[in-house]
Amino acid sequence: MAQTQQKNSFLKTLLRTLISLALLVGSMAFALKDVKNLDELWGAFQKANYWWVLATIPVMLLSHYLRALRWITMMKPIQSGIHAMNAFSGVMIGYMMNNLTPRGGELARPFILSRRENVRFSTAIATILVERVIDILSLSVFVLITFYYLHGKIAQVFPQINGQALVKVLVLPVVGLMTFIILLITTNFGEWLLRITVKRFSEAWYLKLHNYLEAFINGFSIFKSPGLYWRVILETVAIWVLYLVPMYLTFLAFGFNSAYNFGWFDANVLLTMTTIGITIGATPGAWGFYHYFAQVTLAQFYGIPSELAVAFAFVAHGVGYFLNIIVGGLFFMREHARGISWRSVSHADEVVPEVSTNPTKI
Repeated sequence: MAQTQQKNSFLKTLLRTLISLALLVGSMAFALKDVKNLDELWGAFQKANYWWVLATIPVMLLSHYLRALRWITMMKPIQSGIHAMNAFSGVMIGYMMNNLTPRGGELARPFILSRRENVRFSTAIATILVERVIDILSLSVFVLITFYYLHGKIAQVFPQINGQALVKVLVLPVVGLMTFIILLITTNFGEWLLRITVKRFSEAWYLKLHNYLEAFINGFSIFKSPGLYWRVILETVAIWVLYLVPMYLTFLAFGFNSAYNFGWFDANVLLTMTTIGITIGATPGAWGFYHYFAQVTLAQFYGIPSELAVAFAFVAHGVGYFLNIIVGGLFFMREHARGISWRSVSHADEVVPEVSTNPTKI
């Protein structure tokens, strides 16, 4: 039995890896298709001022730390006293996993927190869903600002990104998820669903899933705490500002401010477009998707040569990518010292949360 499970796990990992590699090769080939002169591409790398690039590193780390603090704010109605370094460890290991496997860090992060703090794994997962809703809403604001000023250009350069497509990609998922969350929090919808599907077949599974559902709903407690709303909003705004700063600093590294008169609004445009690429990207670390959106935006919005645009994309993306892997790796060593293995983190989606067999009223 154990050998069969190990074999299935290996095959699952192998399939994920092969799919990721195929997507990576295809997306990178697509992103680089307009590069005609490799000498110019290499020359763009050589001319960049990497002191500005190095200056982005502490800003990126601060944005990640602030994300950990916002996560703690979301957890306050559930549990106070969560150590910031434990939340930061979960964030960085989550980013590292996302850079190695597509979306692999979405479950690794709550897994780390549940092992470090007295937080149910299912509850921590629910807080990640809340965070995703906030992130998508934030992105929607940036998209609306960008599209308001550049809707004609965007329609010309990205014909596939029209109003209807944005509604499908950004608005509908948020509305659907928010509707689901409201139903879970304010009604007995989840309990009713379990009764008509699971309970009639297995009482034991019903009891387990009932408690799992209770812990999951508990993760949305931030919605019942209006006193924390402003704090979450301010932390969210600060996170996005700290995302904007490295983009502008990388402009300085490539001289875009003097050669093309780039300013903060242009940084916002590129941040918005590349974030869309990251959001829909199905490759580890959004490789290829980020580069494509950055290259097309710079080349077709601003007339920057494709070689220079691609060089910019590799530097802007690469510094964050490898920073997350290095810092995430250091934090993983910290967790490994406490007995958390690589397999347990990379297979967090296979974790069966511990639940009580005595359900309480939802």
